[in-house]
Amino acid sequence: MNDYKQNITLSDAYGQGYLSLFYDFSSELLPHEMALLELLETLDYSNFDASLKREANIDPKSMAIIIIYSYMLNTYSSRNIERLCKRDMFALAILSGSSAPDHTTINRFIQRNANPIDELFYDVVKKLEEKGELLKETVFQDGTKIESRAGKYTFVWKGAVTKNAEKCEKRLRQYLNKANELGLSLLLEEGNDFQSVYNELIVVKNKIKEMDLPFDAPLKKGRGNKQKRLVKHYKQICEDLKKVNDYDILLALIGDNRNSMSKTDPDATFMRMKEDSMGNGQLKPGYNIQIAADANYIVGATISCDRTDYETCIPMIEKLEEKLDWKYTNYCADSGYDNVNNYNYLKGKGYTAYIKPQDWEISKTRNYKKDIGKYQNMAYNKEEDYFTCANGNKLERIKTCIDKRSGSTYGVYKCCESCIDCPCRTKCMKKSTKECKEMNAYIEHWEVRDKARTLLETEKGIILRQNRSIMAEGCFAQIKANNKLRRFTAFGMRRVFSQWLLMCIAVNVKHYTNRHYNYQLDEPDWYKDIA
Repeated sequence: MNDYKQNITLSDAYGQGYLSLFYDFSSELLPHEMALLELLETLDYSNFDASLKREANIDPKSMAIIIIYSYMLNTYSSRNIERLCKRDMFALAILSGSSAPDHTTINRFIQRNANPIDELFYDVVKKLEEKGELLKETVFQDGTKIESRAGKYTFVWKGAVTKNAEKCEKRLRQYLNKANELGLSLLLEEGNDFQSVYNELIVVKNKIKEMDLPFDAPLKKGRGNKQKRLVKHYKQICEDLKKVNDYDILLALIGDNRNSMSKTDPDATFMRMKEDSMGNGQLKPGYNIQIAADANYIVGATISCDRTDYETCIPMIEKLEEKLDWKYTNYCADSGYDNVNNYNYLKGKGYTAYIKPQDWEISKTRNYKKDIGKYQNMAYNKEEDYFTCANGNKLERIKTCIDKRSGSTYGVYKCCESCIDCPCRTKCMKKSTKECKEMNAYIEHWEVRDKARTLLETEKGIILRQNRSIMAEGCFAQIKANNKLRRFTAFGMRRVFSQWLLMCIAVNVKHYTNRHYNYQLDEPDWYKDIA
């Protein structure tokens, strides 16, 4: 019997134990390890930044394989990956005798190689296409929100910042009036823009600073210790000028397309998550992650700060056309992508859009079909652009507006006759107190929805809807439920997206393992006649 004690060394100084293997042995590779090497071994890693650390004697290919292997084992922390490299037999074999990289080296590798990691992901997708794993006909898109590493209570609201900035501007204008009274400025506050007021107050501040006044004297309480008027004005001007600069920086970081950000992760936006442990709809900092799936493989990925999916379709299609060597003919998504701009873009690019309308379920109900107050149930004259209500009166367009949320154009229609004595008033206008019927009609959206509804009700459309819920949502089920990635471990959109792409590669490798090494399937995944 072998004595295990010859391979174990105990240190009395620190109580630390070391495992030393003094003999060579071989072990059979597991299926997921063979699949990982098969997909990643022959790829090009020349564009990776290898300047990680002087002590890190490891090439980019080995580092990428080890990190993806760790993600397959639900290990995302750089410190845990470092521990894995010291004990896992597959990781030790990849290192080939080199010392295990420390956690700073692993973090630096992911941080410095954002673009190469993006190229590596699409190289893996092309490798899957060469092996006949993809159908290359229909792409399925879906999105999810994953929490950022930032704290839950580090929020900065755009509305609050804007409100406080306006109050601060008002106070600064008042300070300029006081400076005029004291003879420190000749610029009048009234009739000048805020930038001129701001520049003049800086001049006033410098004039007061040049005076021989006790600016740094500690403020004492009680009688006889009242602060001088100029000193008080000086401190108030300095404080509000600094606040204005801080508010401008925050507004620039938030931008025009969102209403919030996190102090510790400015790229993160506060959104409602499905994982609501408190049950009160709490907003958390996170990112909107989008994937494109084909045959249960992830073939494309994007990231954004949008709280909805309306604006994520076009960037995904542009990304796929840029990175992939083939083009899909069909596009399938859920009702979150039901937007006129998406329909028009897909049509212009030659895609057949199978997008589920937002009123897909409710439009089938009896109450919806019998509601005479909805413009969908009214007769529409497209040539003269008017609706005819149940009582035979015309509703003509009085103005055209744009929906701020979706960007869709809609018309406001108003009845030409008085509806006070109309026998259908109760059913048509419900509890409205207006004299005439008035409604918003999304004509263009209505037309494209009808075309999408017709496509989805065909035999092919039914099969695509069934496959969408399996392929697109199935990838998220793997990542969030099986791989337990529900919160990112990094800050910043660039770093977070690199972590997401590595996770997508890991999911693709695991699916390739199940297909070829566990179940030995030859044809790409496609589900028909699902009960």
